[in-house]
Amino acid sequence: MKTIITTLVLFISLSLPAQTGYEKAMQKGLELMASDLQAASQQFERISKAEKENWLPPYYAALCNINGSWGQNSKEQTLLHLNKAQELINEAEFLSDNNPEIMVLQGMLNTCWIQYDSRTYGMKLSGATNAIYEKALQLAPQNPRVISNRARWLMGSAKFFGKDIAPYCGEIDKAIELFEKEIPTGFDPSWGEKGATDVKKQCEK
Repeated sequence: MKTIITTLVLFISLSLPAQTGYEKAMQKGLELMASDLQAASQQFERISKAEKENWLPPYYAALCNINGSWGQNSKEQTLLHLNKAQELINEAEFLSDNNPEIMVLQGMLNTCWIQYDSRTYGMKLSGATNAIYEKALQLAPQNPRVISNRARWLMGSAKFFGKDIAPYCGEIDKAIELFEKEIPTGFDPSWGEKGATDVKKQCEK
């Protein structure tokens, strides 16, 4: 009996798909994103050196640097994060041209630049950011990150000019519905639902 059970366990173990080195490294990077963005960025950069044709490692490293630059650091540290994020976005774009997910990162990074120095980058990047989001929406009209981040960008612009944000709240609702239906595939981007839910609260005030 013991031999049969041992054989069965061994058979099941052999049947389970083993994680590759890439999968283990990406999983570790994603887990680090919850607690240490700098360590996560370094992890994804290490992966990108081994996965030279894969846009996802530089994409996530750029996302870490963007999320690490939202006003919690000194100006000098923020500048380092912004420049590093642009370098990584360029790397990801080189590997995957016309990718709406990467366009969303570029739109987010442009917003960071404007927050960093609105006098210098406000006029310079506003038109370009509008164009990026419109192109991403044309390419991926059902992508919740495209819809949500485009709406958030337009809401920010409306607030800056003292206009009503209500016209964009329906887009946030649509993004949340799409987030709820989204089925994660491998390591493809699947983040953003919490941000959209947080913005929805502004619409309910």
